[in-house]
Amino acid sequence: MAPKLERFVSPGKGNGLRATARIKRGELVYSCEPLACCVSNKLSREVCHHCFTRRETLLRCSQCKTARYCNITCQRQAWSGHKRECKCLRSLLPRIPTDSVRLAARLIFAVVTCNCFTISDGELQEIGVGLYPSLSLLNHDCRPNCVMVFKGTKLQLRAVRDINPEEELTISYIETLSLTEDGQKQLEDQYHFTCRCQRCDSQDKDGLMLSGGESTWRPLKEALPRLEGLKAESNWQTLLESCSRLLSTVGCDVPEENLYKLRVTDMALDASVHLGHWEEAVGYGEKTLPVYRQYYPDPHPVHGVQLMRVGKLQHYLVHIEDALETFKQAYQIIKVTHGDDHPMTTDLLMKMEECRTEMDQHSSS
Repeated sequence: MAPKLERFVSPGKGNGLRATARIKRGELVYSCEPLACCVSNKLSREVCHHCFTRRETLLRCSQCKTARYCNITCQRQAWSGHKRECKCLRSLLPRIPTDSVRLAARLIFAVVTCNCFTISDGELQEIGVGLYPSLSLLNHDCRPNCVMVFKGTKLQLRAVRDINPEEELTISYIETLSLTEDGQKQLEDQYHFTCRCQRCDSQDKDGLMLSGGESTWRPLKEALPRLEGLKAESNWQTLLESCSRLLSTVGCDVPEENLYKLRVTDMALDASVHLGHWEEAVGYGEKTLPVYRQYYPDPHPVHGVQLMRVGKLQHYLVHIEDALETFKQAYQIIKVTHGDDHPMTTDLLMKMEECRTEMDQHSSS
C-alpha cells in the first residue's frame, strides 16, 4: 500500500482506505497496473487487447480468432496471459459448460462485478474492465474526495480536494448525473448496499434534474431507450433527426437543466460530431456547459472532458477566442484530475498555445 494510505475499518461500511498524512488537491495518491483486465466486447475489434490503444487496424490472433493487437510486440508481450485463454476459446464451442462450471463462473462473476473497475480512455469512454485488488477497498461517496483516471491500463488515483490525516478516501461507484432513486437502485443491485451520504439524504439535485412540467419532459424520458439503441447501432443520421425533433418540440418549456433534455442534447452532440455537422455540434455542446458546471462540481473529470470537447469544436470553426477560454477552463480541471504528465493535459497545453499563436497572427496581419 502507498505510504500515505492505510487499511482501516470504516464505520458502517466495512474495510476502507484512509490517509496517514495530509494529501493535497491534485496529488497522485496511488498508481497501479491491473491484476487482470479485458477489453470490452463491443470494442474488441477497435482496441488492442494488450495495451488498450485504439487502432483502425489490428492484428488478430491466428489461433482463437478473438484477441487483437497493435503489432507483433504487443502480441508477444500478451502471450503469457493469453495462451491459457486462447486454448479455452479454441476448444469451447460448440460444447456447453457443465452446471458446476457455470456455477463457478457465476461466483467469480459476482466477485469481479463488485471489485473491478471500468477502464476508460482519456476522454472517459469505456474500453474495458480490470481487477485492481489494492484499490477495491475504496468505499463510495456521491461527493468523493478522489477520482480515478487511466493511462492505458494503469489506474491513477488522484485527490480532488485536500484530505486530512485519518480521513477516509472515497470514490463514486456510479454516474454523478443520475436521480437519487436511480443511483441508489444501481448501488443496491450491483454493490448490495444503500448509500446514506449527505447528497442522497438531501436529494438536493433531484428537483433541478426534473425541472419543468412532467407532461412536457416525459416524452424525452420515454424516447431515451430508442435513442440509445440508435446510438449503439451507430445510426447517426436517424439519431440526430430524432433528437433535433424532440428538442424542437419541447423548446423552452423544458429547462436546459432537465436531466432528460441534457441527455438528448448530449446524444445530438454525439451524432452531429459523427456526421461532421460542426456548427450543429458546437451549438449543442455550448448548451451543455452551464448545466455540466452545475451537476459536476469542479474539479470533476467529466466536466473537464466536456469543456475540452467543445473547445476543439470551437477551434475547428475558428472561434479562436471562445476556444481559448474554454480550453483554459478545461485545463484548470484536467491538471487536477489527470495530472501534469497525462496526455490529456499535454494536449490541452498544446491547444491553448495554438490558439494564442493564431490570435497573435491575426492581430499582426
